[in-house]
Order: sequence, then structure tokens, then C-alpha cells
Amino acid sequence: QNLHARFKDKISNFVRGHFYGFYDFDIDKTLYFFTSGRYEYFNKGVNLFLDALEQLNQVLKKSDSDITIVAFIIMPDATNNFNVESLKGQSLLRDLKDTCSAIVERLGADIYEN
Repeated sequence: QNLHARFKDKISNFVRGHFYGFYDFDIDKTLYFFTSGRYEYFNKGVNLFLDALEQLNQVLKKSDSDITIVAFIIMPDATNNFNVESLKGQSLLRDLKDTCSAIVERLGADIYEN
């Protein structure tokens, strides 16, 4: 269970950075779904995965749910660039976390000394 929580935190941090500035949602009310395989859309069930996500989306809309779904489709393929906005979001969140950690460390030392 501890391992699950640790990896979920890593995924949540990635999602925060990726969507930072574009979408605002409660990360604690977010469900993650994954599928992977070779780069064959129909033979590996990706089409079924997308159809199921579409049905889930309709159910969540009808029930006025505040749950957010993030789906990962992981398939190897040639790539030659990065999403610059996503990298900026990741960098910004990392800097924010580092700054907060430094402040906490300084405050802890000041409290201890006084």
C-alpha cells in the first residue's frame, strides 16, 4: 500500500505539472487509467479503451460528478520533440516545491534555535 501511495504521488505530481495553467481540478478526486501496447490502434484494444472512457465521461456528466479522469495511453513510437508548455509547468512546480521546502527548513531551524 505504501508503494502504491508513493507512485500515485509521482503520477499526481506529473499531472499537476502537465496541466498547470490549463486545467484546474482537485488532484485528490482524480482517477488514473492506463493502457499500453504496441502502436496498433485497433488490434490492442485502444479503441475499446477510448469508447469506455467516453461512456464513463457521459455517466460522470449526467451525475454532475466532480471526479476528474486522466487517461494514459502508452505506446512506443518515434518522437522528435517535447511539449514546451508541459516542461514549463513541470519546472515551475519543481521550483515552487523547492522554494517551499527551503522556507520550511529555515523556519524549522529558527524555531529550534529560539
